[in-house]
Amino acid sequence: MKFDPRFLLRLFLGFVFLSAGTYRIFHWQEALAEISTLHLPLIPLMSFLVITLEIIGGLMLIFNLKSKWVVMVFTVFLAITLLQTLLFSLNTITANFGELFFYSLTPTDFFLHVTYLVILLYLFLAHQQNNSK
Repeated sequence: MKFDPRFLLRLFLGFVFLSAGTYRIFHWQEALAEISTLHLPLIPLMSFLVITLEIIGGLMLIFNLKSKWVVMVFTVFLAITLLQTLLFSLNTITANFGELFFYSLTPTDFFLHVTYLVILLYLFLAHQQNNSK
């Protein structure tokens, strides 16, 4: 049986979304503040929906249940979130653009580099699998 590198990405993203939703439960005020920056209506309801989506979707990715649909939902969710961020916070993003190129000892930077590592592992494993055929 050959290893499918997509398993690694599915599992990784499942744990990312599951942990994000769980974190928001225990840090409800921060979750509300985060949703409010996106200028969405009904902030408590939207926060609850985001948490529910992240936890249920994360678990579904981990256990490979309806993964294609979950990936599609998360893709739309992230695209909308990024668009909202660009619309309402472009000045803040451009003012802090330089931080992309310096590693700082923050949880965000650490997680970003773990993400790079997972992508690199996926590319390596996919390459190995393609060369073994």
